[in-house]
Amino acid sequence: MNQDYSTKWWAAFTCIAFLEAILLIMLLSGQTSVQLLLAIVVIATLLFLTPRLDDVIAFTFERGMFESKLGVTNKKIAISKARIDKLVLLSMSKSTYEVLKLISSGNFGAYKMTEGLEREIYHLRDLGYIDNIERIRNIPYEGNNLSEHIKITDIGKQFIELRKSVEEDK
Repeated sequence: MNQDYSTKWWAAFTCIAFLEAILLIMLLSGQTSVQLLLAIVVIATLLFLTPRLDDVIAFTFERGMFESKLGVTNKKIAISKARIDKLVLLSMSKSTYEVLKLISSGNFGAYKMTEGLEREIYHLRDLGYIDNIERIRNIPYEGNNLSEHIKITDIGKQFIELRKSVEEDK
């Protein structure tokens, strides 16, 4: 089908070029007029645009296909975003996330270093979300503010922001 268009457009191009040549001969033979100059300009423009008409026609016919592909791509992006959002939410338990947020606030509050809390702190440290000032084993068993012993890293702050935005989107 593309071959048919090319053949037709080459035939049209040849006819227009022939007409342009006749008009130029008329101009050179001294038969000048405004209409003749206008006809030469119009035909020269057609000569310039004729090779591009094939592209314009192809684009016009394929526009629906482009819109369809764009719709499919947008759907795939939405599905991927939903999966990534779910992955962010599932990457950390709610209790561990709450510990991270409390540490980030700078005012964790009173605490007891239970096995569960210690395990969450080690996990957050291993992920790079917190950085303890002293060794985790040296943190007092009880205290008024765990945030005095542990600081959140920039990566930890970024994770909190990302998770907040995902939760807000839901």
